[in-house]
Formats: sequence, C-alpha cells, structure tokens
Amino acid sequence: MSIRLADLDIRWTGTDDTTPDGHVLALGTDSAGLLRLCLYAGDTPADDQFRGSLLIPPEGHKESFLPTRTTAYGPGGAWVTSGGDQTSMLAQLANQPT
Repeated sequence: MSIRLADLDIRWTGTDDTTPDGHVLALGTDSAGLLRLCLYAGDTPADDQFRGSLLIPPEGHKESFLPTRTTAYGPGGAWVTSGGDQTSMLAQLANQPT
C-alpha cells in the first residue's frame, strides 16, 4: 500500500532534525483521514521515491484497527516498527530495501 502524493492532503513538506540525510518529509492526512509523515528519497517528494510513512494515530482513539502509538510502515504498507522515537523510525525506513 504505497501512499501516493495525490492521496494526501499535504500540510507541510521539508526537512527537520529528524529527517535522514538525502531524504525529505511530507506531513498530511491520508484518504482514510489519518495523519501520516511520509518519507521520500531525494530533495522533493515524488511517488517513485516513497520510502514509507509514520502513522500518527489520534490520541485516545478507541478504534481497534489503529495502533496506540506512532508506527512505521514500509513502502509496500508492511509494518516496520513502533519502537524508538521518530528519528529512529525514519532512519529505519530510509535504510529499507527498495
């Protein structure tokens, strides 16, 4: 389940101190209304450079299908990790095989 840029309501793109070198972030709401922080290789978000995303669940949600904490998913939608902080999760996504 790759997240296409056209399916995101993007609120911000750029880099910060959590961004792995050689990558860029896009923060937005996906088609299900969930907040995602997407990671792309390069300096501009592009669908073919998608490396994965962090799903940031709403606080206090009761939906059993959502994680209770921020969780990283790889480019194909497979679970990567929910361990560590945002910086370490993004680093794992950046180092996933493409």
